Amino acid sequence: MKKLSILIMMAAFPLFVEAQTAAEVVDKFLNAAGGENKISTINTFQYKRAYKANAATDYDEEVTIVSSENKFSRKKSILDRDFYYVLNGNAGWLKIPMGSRDKAPTYTTKDLNEKEKADLLLEVKDGLMPFYNYESKGYKLVGAIEDVTIDGKVTSKLTIEKTGIKREYYFDKANGLLLREIWIVNGITHTLDHKKYEDTKLGIKLPVESSYLNSKDKKITAVTTEWILENPTQGVSFIK
Repeated sequence: MKKLSILIMMAAFPLFVEAQTAAEVVDKFLNAAGGENKISTINTFQYKRAYKANAATDYDEEVTIVSSENKFSRKKSILDRDFYYVLNGNAGWLKIPMGSRDKAPTYTTKDLNEKEKADLLLEVKDGLMPFYNYESKGYKLVGAIEDVTIDGKVTSKLTIEKTGIKREYYFDKANGLLLREIWIVNGITHTLDHKKYEDTKLGIKLPVESSYLNSKDKKITAVTTEWILENPTQGVSFIK
């Protein structure tokens, strides 16, 4: 009779399953991506991305970040012309190519306003992985970790936000890697789904094939990424 009562109670009150914490989700990702000991040392890095949607708006970009010195460089290449967005400490500028495309370009330089410089500084401070040590970057956790299914895969959803930006991260519960990231800025939702990861020379696993969509253009764009973690500032100028 006593055993029957216990069974009835267990059926009525299922065993409590402790919810994951943000720290546990991030730690699982760090272990899957190569280890926190490697990732924590990356304050300077570069990535080269190609955005392809079979449209005139297709472009390439080369982004270099030196977090410790508040330095940022983005070379955006569209229609065979290179535009440079540069932040060096408190100074920021845009270099715009001039002249016809069949000749070597000359450049005119325009100083960035405070809002434009703040946007670049945000990328500098967020670093390689905004969710890593997110509190030190000014973010706060929003709500509890949730289970969300994406394309048949169960993920752990982590949401963080700070003034002007909200970020959602969806980590594959099977392997710990980031499957989707969403950021919302100025009312526009940006979604990046990661399809393929590869190991870098430093032994860190990072996404190399993704798809991108935003709520304004609503055009699915294929994204390929090359990561440079060794000598990333070679050939990059932070001088006006």
